[in-house]
Amino acid sequence: MTLPPSQQLIALAAGGTGGHMFPAEALAQELKRRGSRVLLVTDVRGARYADKFPADERFQISAATPSIGGPVAKGMAAVSLAQGLFTALGEFRKRRPTAAVGFGGYPSLPAMKAASLMGLPYGVHEQNGVLGRANRMLVKGAAFAAHGFPVLEKAPKNINRIEVGNPVRDAVAAVSHTPFPSIDKNGKIKILIFGGSQGASIFSDAPVKAIAGLPRDMRERLNIVHQAREAETADVRSAYASAGVSCEVAPFFADLPQRMAAAHLVVSRAGASTVTELSAIGRPSILVPLAIAMDDHQTGNARSLSDAGAAIVLPEKTFTEIAVSEVLTPLLAAPHRLEEMAAAAKDRVKAGAAAALADLVDEIIDARVAA
Repeated sequence: MTLPPSQQLIALAAGGTGGHMFPAEALAQELKRRGSRVLLVTDVRGARYADKFPADERFQISAATPSIGGPVAKGMAAVSLAQGLFTALGEFRKRRPTAAVGFGGYPSLPAMKAASLMGLPYGVHEQNGVLGRANRMLVKGAAFAAHGFPVLEKAPKNINRIEVGNPVRDAVAAVSHTPFPSIDKNGKIKILIFGGSQGASIFSDAPVKAIAGLPRDMRERLNIVHQAREAETADVRSAYASAGVSCEVAPFFADLPQRMAAAHLVVSRAGASTVTELSAIGRPSILVPLAIAMDDHQTGNARSLSDAGAAIVLPEKTFTEIAVSEVLTPLLAAPHRLEEMAAAAKDRVKAGAAAALADLVDEIIDARVAA
């Protein structure tokens, strides 16, 4: 029998990027709805995404990536991870979590290793279509290896693999049933453009030039919402204005899920959270996988939508003004195609992941109590 939720403290470890933090936040929201308490374990970088994380308790650990850089950098990373392990062990002994889930990123490595050393049941969740390196180090000792996309590359054999989808935050779930915005003959077509934190400058170049070079009648129908780096917002805004294109340009949109739901087309990276949110809301996209992503995992993520006809993938090296124009022009000339792509995107990534993950947490707690 499962422990009463109020007696459960579930440790969730994630860090580095929003791509790891947001699914952890979604599971935390579901666990809180069920009455459990949540302990967040992250690093300095992950803490930047944790302002609204519904944790009852939290602590930070040191972590670094041991797979890049020279011998000195790798040695320093190993020391940082060791310090993180000792911190996690001390905090876990003090706080007594019931179970743990790691969401990838190197902060999850010392936390899940600490759970293993203390005999705590733990599972891992992989958001991407390729098993990340931190999760590869943890997965053989995990009670489950939950994953977001149907295909999980680089996963060892003989592990408890379960496709659950990627958990989405409440803000995404709240707009997931928003109908695709209708497009009448002379109506505006809204395009949302955002490039993430890495390599975002290319999103301030190729798509802006491509849009400015469209025929006048197409430009006049466009309403662009563009998230650009702060140093580039003025230039991007000026370029759209010179082309007579209606636009809203800002370095950050706190309401990005709502912006996505209002869009007819999204131009973005292919991070796991972005691809999952496009699927949950059901919006067509032009996806540009991050070229330096570890193991090219963003291309794998994008494939889940492109294979369904819901997205067009442009590799970063071919993401040019000409390539974007060649993709945009036929879509804008036949906007019914956008509606077809939106329908193909809807729920392409398995829905209900937060609840499915919470069920798995209950199961490993049950197994521990029964033992």
